[in-house]
Amino acid sequence: MAAQQYINKPVKADNLILFTFFLHLLLLLGASAVPEGQFFFWLLINLTVEAFIMFRLLLLWSRYSKCAPRRYNSLQLYWMLIGLSFFGMIPFVRATYGTVAFWPFLIGTVCIFLLGHLKKETIASIFVNPHKSHQLVKWPKLLAVIIIIGIIIMAVLRFTPAHPNLGLSIFMYMIGGFTVFCATPFSLDEERIEKLKSL
Repeated sequence: MAAQQYINKPVKADNLILFTFFLHLLLLLGASAVPEGQFFFWLLINLTVEAFIMFRLLLLWSRYSKCAPRRYNSLQLYWMLIGLSFFGMIPFVRATYGTVAFWPFLIGTVCIFLLGHLKKETIASIFVNPHKSHQLVKWPKLLAVIIIIGIIIMAVLRFTPAHPNLGLSIFMYMIGGFTVFCATPFSLDEERIEKLKSL
């Protein structure tokens, strides 16, 4: 009973929203600075995205924090992870800016976000459906593969004429893409999650 009361306590927006804002702020400053050049141009873009995220969180807090705190917590985590993925992926998109590869990578990035949202129920069912729990082991393995590949790419690019931060940008892009698929299930409501448990 005590645990249930704790879960259903009203959520303090000043804790969660400010934490998300400062976490995103650190990342967006890095995403605006790496690779070097046009810092203020990309800072404006990143701040615009962050303003949209904060606006959404404030609206969600006013709607859910008192009557459905667990729903608010879930959506708050969704927007926090989506912000992390965006600011993680933007440096590599920036690195291709001004080249023929820019538009393909920009479109590919948008497709990753769309695919993550289209597959959110499939992903959520892996985590909540007991019959699919065996698939959970693939997630940490996939993350380990991404980290290993990212480290190899960074090491190899150090010995090429490529930009010194290109390897880091590619690595963060891969981590950001993985984070998209981790984030989207948190946008599902509790009723849908309960249905997925038995599918």
